[in-house]
Amino acid sequence: MDTRASLLAGAKAAFLGALVGTSLPALLMVVVLAGSVASDPGPVLLAMLLPFGTGLLAAILGLLVVGWPLTAWFHRTGQESWRAYVVPGVVIGALLVGVIAHSILGGYPAMSLVLAAFGALTGGATAHFWWVFARKRRAMVHAPSLEAIFD
Repeated sequence: MDTRASLLAGAKAAFLGALVGTSLPALLMVVVLAGSVASDPGPVLLAMLLPFGTGLLAAILGLLVVGWPLTAWFHRTGQESWRAYVVPGVVIGALLVGVIAHSILGGYPAMSLVLAAFGALTGGATAHFWWVFARKRRAMVHAPSLEAIFD
């Protein structure tokens, strides 16, 4: 996979991961702010897009800072699998969003935990889509065949 295809796969993974991870908060914003649309729709629509925007930023940041170096390491060591990508995605997504949320909302630890759960969902979904779009075919080519295992 060349650099351009890898960047495209990363963009798709980050977009879909953010969409999966932030769809519930975005729907909550729609329900909460639906009555305010009639008075001034501009700020309300911006507030409705805020969860997706922050989720997309977190997914891109996590993929660049953690995902791509982990991919290189998994590839070098021959340990590429769906689980090898998704488990760190969930953990790092929760930690990244949880730490940022706790630093902003220090007095509200329950809210920080809720946001960390959405970070875990975003990180896990982004890692899943990275595996599907960029790594699965390549890892399956390098995986040992069943005949080699049982010989």
